Amino acid sequence: MKADRGHAGICVLVLILTLGCGQSVSSNPILPMHELTGDVTKSSGDPWTTIEPEGKSVDLKSPSDPAVKPHWSPDPSEPYSVVVEEFYVTSANGNEIFADVHRPEFASPETPCHGLILVPGGTQKGDAWHAEYLKCGSNHLAAAGFLVMDFDFQGRGKSEGEEDYCGPTHREDLRAVIEYCAKRPDVLPGGIGLVTSSFGCTVASGTLASWPDLPVRFWIDKEGSQNRFVSTQWDDPFWVETWGGHDTSDIEFWREREAIRFQPHITVPYIRVQSDLDHALDYFYVDHAIAMVNAALSGESPYCRMNHNPPNIRLSRVYKDTYQYENVYHLSEALYDYVLEAGTMEF
Repeated sequence: MKADRGHAGICVLVLILTLGCGQSVSSNPILPMHELTGDVTKSSGDPWTTIEPEGKSVDLKSPSDPAVKPHWSPDPSEPYSVVVEEFYVTSANGNEIFADVHRPEFASPETPCHGLILVPGGTQKGDAWHAEYLKCGSNHLAAAGFLVMDFDFQGRGKSEGEEDYCGPTHREDLRAVIEYCAKRPDVLPGGIGLVTSSFGCTVASGTLASWPDLPVRFWIDKEGSQNRFVSTQWDDPFWVETWGGHDTSDIEFWREREAIRFQPHITVPYIRVQSDLDHALDYFYVDHAIAMVNAALSGESPYCRMNHNPPNIRLSRVYKDTYQYENVYHLSEALYDYVLEAGTMEF
């Protein structure tokens, strides 16, 4: 029976990532700009794509060994029936965050499974992950054996509060959701997987940098923009309006919403998924992917890679045509495969 197979195939995992968190970071870390490359005073151009200093060599980092090897693996060949639960999680400011859980039918305190949190892109709601045509969606991942949680940030959908465009308030939302998911008795201990789409990378990088002790096992970033230039598509009026009218000259607004500022301070394994034609820009642009991988590599992340290229190597725009990329028309299928792979990896 399916439940018997789930019970036999799932063991409680105690996975300790020795990530070397170092000193804690405040809830709103303001990073010295000179520690990165580029000039924040510029209001045009893209100063953040060059994050590979000339002559600087980076040693290959060894992934941390887990204390106990996992004996769990997802099973996409025979999907489980999925149960959906809807509820609210309280954020730090007291506002209620609407969330739902999609879990395989067997998930219980006796047969727990790996937790996975999906963060939407742009100003979308959590149900952006519900579309059945998306292979990497809440139901398909739950059917494979994950307990999947998605949610509405404050100011969106059924949640209370005001829109914060992936700023400090939304970081508190994501923190609350991660902590809730990790405490569920039907979730394996050892860390929650995190998957972000597009601009969702901004709130993820800021959250992971601000609270390095959060129980996150890995982060998969689908084509996230690293700075205000890419986020606004170089001050395109449509995207400036999307971000509440804040163009690239609004430094105070964007200093809290540029993922590249927080990326060197994340302490979790980071996998960037990038297609040959960027989903938002609709042309071959991968400098943001290169910048995000290099920033994580230069910091405290124990494992960094883009797609199926070798891990823990510094990427260069000079050689970007030689790297492996996913097909934009099959990006959701590829993202699904990356999540299943990360679920069984020993970082």
